[in-house]
Amino acid sequence: MPLLNFTTINSKPTMSESVFRHCIPDFVATALDDLYGNLHSSLATLNLINLGDTSTYVRWADEGSLKNPESIFLFQKLGKSLRVMNEGMRLNKSEVDHFCEYVFTNDEKINRIDFHAVVPPQQRLSRSNLRWVCSEDIVITLPMDEQNYLNQLGKATRKSIKKHLNRAQRELPNFNHSIHAGNQVSEEVLLKIVRFNHSRMAGKEKLSALDTQTTKQLLGIIRSHGVVGLISSDKGLGAGTMACRFNDDVFSLITAHDPAYDSLGFGTLSRHLMIIHSIQTGAKRFHLLGGNMSSKRPALGVREKLDHLTVYRSPVNMLRDPKITLQLATNAAKYHVHRWLEDQSANSASSSAGRFIHALRYSIRSWRRWSSLSKTAALTRSSQP
Repeated sequence: MPLLNFTTINSKPTMSESVFRHCIPDFVATALDDLYGNLHSSLATLNLINLGDTSTYVRWADEGSLKNPESIFLFQKLGKSLRVMNEGMRLNKSEVDHFCEYVFTNDEKINRIDFHAVVPPQQRLSRSNLRWVCSEDIVITLPMDEQNYLNQLGKATRKSIKKHLNRAQRELPNFNHSIHAGNQVSEEVLLKIVRFNHSRMAGKEKLSALDTQTTKQLLGIIRSHGVVGLISSDKGLGAGTMACRFNDDVFSLITAHDPAYDSLGFGTLSRHLMIIHSIQTGAKRFHLLGGNMSSKRPALGVREKLDHLTVYRSPVNMLRDPKITLQLATNAAKYHVHRWLEDQSANSASSSAGRFIHALRYSIRSWRRWSSLSKTAALTRSSQP
């Protein structure tokens, strides 16, 4: 039978669980931010993908005469499986068990439910499940005050930041760092920061991930949840950090600087000043997102692994799904190998082994880039008459 539609958008929910079929009610945008406080679980991010056939599950928590959401999962039905669209959440056993039980009870065709890039419960779930690491978030746990954070930084990092800041204040007339709400910064300034990123990548003979479409999506998030830090002087804009805030969590989306200020370490300085602002405004966590751990570790970034969690109707259904198991295991192995190579490269940069690992990582990246370009070229040729 299909998932039961216990409530409509305009009716007041009267049951502890509700499903809004093929729609996302208006209250969900704010509720998701309040519940999970995560960039990847916010409609500001999720709206960037196709949510046209997405349904909404809500479990309600009674509080006196009012009812508030206790958990919300946006999901799409894909044949005999169901995919939860919001990501990044730190899940507890109760909400996962309730949701899965609800789905399996009300739709006998569904045999598998997938949560992607989440922090799964540590306790054993009621249903058979598999979990494999698939991604990461590099997070700084922020102390209560700025001085505490500075004291935790390594001596070399503190010295470097202080040197670059003093030099910039000494050499650049009217050096200034300012913080603005995302919707108060002109598009021209935001696009200039994006162009800084393009220049930096070009200097490394790489293509920036910020193409036209991605940049448009990025600016949309900045407009709704953004916090922008700008470093400027009489010579104009020198660097900028675009971040977004959800409750106690700040997510750094892009930090870029004018290559003319490489010697002043403007990129690191811009990020550091945004971290300090986050501490001063009461944030508890600063997210640097995944990858490039060697440049994020000095800022006290710590890896938090994110898992792909698959919950099955029964152990039999799990045994009948070896393809998914193999795929998840393969992706997890790739993640661990990539992280190991990155760590070894950072820890042995000056040794012959470190140089070999660095060359190996470069070869892997080059192969991936070549493979991607080859696929794009093949698709282009196939689309031509």
